[in-house]
Amino acid sequence: MSVAVHAFCRTRRTAYCALCSCLNSDQYTGRSALYPLQFRRYHSSEANWRPANQFAGAALPHPVARWLLDTGSLTAHLRRKSGGHFRVRVLSQQWGLPRLSERRLLDMGDREWGLIREVLLCCHGEPWVFARSVMPASSLTGHLRRLRRLDSRPLGHLLFTDRSMRRVPYEICRTAPGRLSEGVEVDEPLWGRRSCFLLRERPIMVSEIFLPAFQAWD
Repeated sequence: MSVAVHAFCRTRRTAYCALCSCLNSDQYTGRSALYPLQFRRYHSSEANWRPANQFAGAALPHPVARWLLDTGSLTAHLRRKSGGHFRVRVLSQQWGLPRLSERRLLDMGDREWGLIREVLLCCHGEPWVFARSVMPASSLTGHLRRLRRLDSRPLGHLLFTDRSMRRVPYEICRTAPGRLSEGVEVDEPLWGRRSCFLLRERPIMVSEIFLPAFQAWD
């Protein structure tokens, strides 16, 4: 464990040391972890996520609701819509403290770490969806430790091929113009959705913001 991380742990007198030992080296292989640590705890703003059933018909028009509330695999939909011209562009993958609303959704403590992954789902070389996933460290053990090393593989494919998977009902947001992530700026409101996937009762959160280039499937 690095001296900087160890000092960070000691000054807070928490159980970080045991966790950082897990984060900085893969306890199953002994190799260095693939992703860096992010110590930023507070975030300037979050989208106003609300349960989907709180949106009235006028607020969530039927043409939008038809694809926004679809419970199938978004990855599979995008692959079909693009005729196979689909890829994942990884923006960041790092250990960190999730946002407040994400911790609440995942039932995580204030000091629990997760693997935070932000990607663009691209069709025909153009970004269609911005996706952010939060995988609590406590979820990434045993059978699910393979999710620690996703690289550019789509998370959705792995989730939907796991027979134990069940999905919690969606939360919906309408984002304000601004920055979604480093290097991802939007100048118009966009629809987004998020939910928890439970794999063997261990939660993983996925949020998806549908970018201007997005084309709904038939």
